[in-house]
Amino acid sequence: MKPFKLKLGDWKYELTQDPTSGELCVVGTQRVGVVEKAVEYVKAEVSGVVASVPLVQLEVRKAACDTCEGVTKQAEDKWFCGKCGCPRWDRSRLQVKWEMPGATCPLGKWTGNI
Repeated sequence: MKPFKLKLGDWKYELTQDPTSGELCVVGTQRVGVVEKAVEYVKAEVSGVVASVPLVQLEVRKAACDTCEGVTKQAEDKWFCGKCGCPRWDRSRLQVKWEMPGATCPLGKWTGNI
């Protein structure tokens, strides 16, 4: 199987599948740098200006976060992800991120659509 990449939190992994056992094997790891995080943030913000997230996808994102152990709920409209590394400010609320087509879950529970 051809290696594939997966990003979880502050780390990027390169994985492959063992043809005999079917198990996933880590081929390489790399920590995500500050510049890459900044670029991802800008892309997510811009995506919200040029496109919108369909209501069905927004509900899927909310449902995934609702059951996630990494989410802190300060109020009904103030949910924060404890896994993404963002500071807790208004633009990092999950309710804002769900509406950004380019935003992704750091645990891979939902992805961007651009």
